[in-house]
Amino acid sequence: MKKIIFTLVILISAKSYTQNEFFLDVYIEKELFSLDRLSLLVETNYKHAYQKSRWRRGALNVKLEHQLSSNWLLFGKLVNNYRFDNILGDFYELRPSLGVGLKVPLFKKISFAQKLAVEWRNFFISRHDQYLRSRYKVQLNYRFDKRNEWNINSGFEWFFLRDPVLNERYSTSRRFSTFISKEIKTVTLKLGYQREVFLRSSSNFNRIGNTVSFQIAF
Repeated sequence: MKKIIFTLVILISAKSYTQNEFFLDVYIEKELFSLDRLSLLVETNYKHAYQKSRWRRGALNVKLEHQLSSNWLLFGKLVNNYRFDNILGDFYELRPSLGVGLKVPLFKKISFAQKLAVEWRNFFISRHDQYLRSRYKVQLNYRFDKRNEWNINSGFEWFFLRDPVLNERYSTSRRFSTFISKEIKTVTLKLGYQREVFLRSSSNFNRIGNTVSFQIAF
């Protein structure tokens, strides 16, 4: 009986591993200027897959935020992705988006945030492919101390899209994330984990993505 149970555990573990993809994500954000309730930010990002695909992505993005009130935020973003893929080929993606955010305090140290955005994704592979995608995120934020230096946040995000384009790898269906952050004067450091479920596609090796993420904002 013990041998049967041990064999089943090994088989389940092996199957679980083959369904997972592992990534490292490094993200840097810089606020260029802030005027009244308007802020302009530039972001750079690098993401790397560690299994079969050896897929990589480099990004340089611009984001404009307007604080409508203490709770409401309006934002626009222009994402420039370049993807390196040894199997499918390298390609460029241009992604403008527009969204709105709402943050509501629940208790003294806990707040609840929501974000809704619409993206226009343009892929330049062998030809131009494009689609519109909406995304919705809910998140709980908890601060550990009165000075707000240590924070932890966890959230779920849903991506609404029926089918990805041909040769698009790792198109996300839903994502869970949790981050812990530390503020040091004007610098914020974040360390987190993200678990994604990808849309079914012949371009994917695995269905689940596990990402360790390092983020710096200043």
